[in-house]
Amino acid sequence: MEVTRDYIAIASDVAASLRNLPSGHDFVVRVVQTADYPVESLTPQRRYNHFYAENTLSRRVLILVLQDDCLVAGLEAHEFTSLTFEVGASRIPQQAIAVNACIEKVDTSGELQSRMPLARMMVAGYVCSLQRYSKALDVESVGVHLFARAQPEYLFAKSQHNPGKHTLDDIGLVKWWQHTMQHALTYAMSNTSGSLLPVALESDGDKCISDTAVAYCVVPGADAHGAAVVLGNQSGFKIGANGTASPSVDWKWGLSHPAEAIAHNCVLQFPDDPITRLLAKSHTQSWTVAMLLEMLAVSEECGSGHRTAYFSAMLPIASTQLPGLPGCNVTADQGSLSFEDYDQVLVAIFDRDMDFSATDAAKTSSRRFTEFIDQKFDIPVVAVATNGPAIELNPPVVAPNTPPAVNDLSSMVRKKRKVTK
Repeated sequence: MEVTRDYIAIASDVAASLRNLPSGHDFVVRVVQTADYPVESLTPQRRYNHFYAENTLSRRVLILVLQDDCLVAGLEAHEFTSLTFEVGASRIPQQAIAVNACIEKVDTSGELQSRMPLARMMVAGYVCSLQRYSKALDVESVGVHLFARAQPEYLFAKSQHNPGKHTLDDIGLVKWWQHTMQHALTYAMSNTSGSLLPVALESDGDKCISDTAVAYCVVPGADAHGAAVVLGNQSGFKIGANGTASPSVDWKWGLSHPAEAIAHNCVLQFPDDPITRLLAKSHTQSWTVAMLLEMLAVSEECGSGHRTAYFSAMLPIASTQLPGLPGCNVTADQGSLSFEDYDQVLVAIFDRDMDFSATDAAKTSSRRFTEFIDQKFDIPVVAVATNGPAIELNPPVVAPNTPPAVNDLSSMVRKKRKVTK
């Protein structure tokens, strides 16, 4: 199975999303990705089924956003493309292609010059880029998955000490990801990849016609009726007769599999994931999906007072023809690194000398990293100037400056009765 993924298209889709941020800001988008390499199936136990075969290719993607030559945001994802053959009751082999992307890390450095939802728009641009790749494979939908776990920093060392970084607690992170997934899916379904670019804006078919995306959320240890408590009343997550939450994204509580299904046969096992580590134990062969969730709730990574969440969504692919992106005349392998070279990039960004705790240190670290990338690899960048409307922040409510009323307690004071002898 031959699969290609254009890193310039990814950068252009992210840039198109960032262009909607408040006007007056300039960003540079860098995308580093590996070439496709074979990996084990995401459901490894199914290899023992004689009526099922699967070939899976994977690539790793790192998206970095810079402002004034300083790293301000980043995203790392793991993408999987699987070709499966299965013989069913009709004894006729059925072939299928599945595309699944696991967002592993999203982080900010605290050096963004103005308050704006940069990380959220970066995620939306990346999710939108998955449409172009999946459209070329002629698949009907693409899976987007992530495990939300609060950490002070994910990509940028010592950024937790940067006063400009807003670090979220576990509940805050779960709510942020629910809003971000809602926005990313809606954005991807409303705009075909690159539809906000100047050339595509002149096209009549920039809007895609697609069905509702189905998204799943589960917080181990919480039930469906606790969703509003966990995610908040303003999250858009409402439990109704059919479990839907909005006209464009159908939110459901739980994993995207029947509770009675055998977990090993259906639950995707991504690298460095609590579910994968739990299912790797030999006594889990007969676990159902419901039992898996019960054990996750008491596991060391998802239990013990921690609030984590699994998000999974099936994004329908646009039925219209996706417009081309300007400046994307590159071969599929150009800019794709080997697995070893990609590890060198991660070593460089996770180097112990990297420091994003203050502005001067962040600029020095960013310059050291970008110089390494430019000298080691020939990877072009995509620049973008924002032109969106300003973000209106709700002004704080200030109490009127009036002197406090003095309480008259004389009526409540009982005088001591005079005793007569």
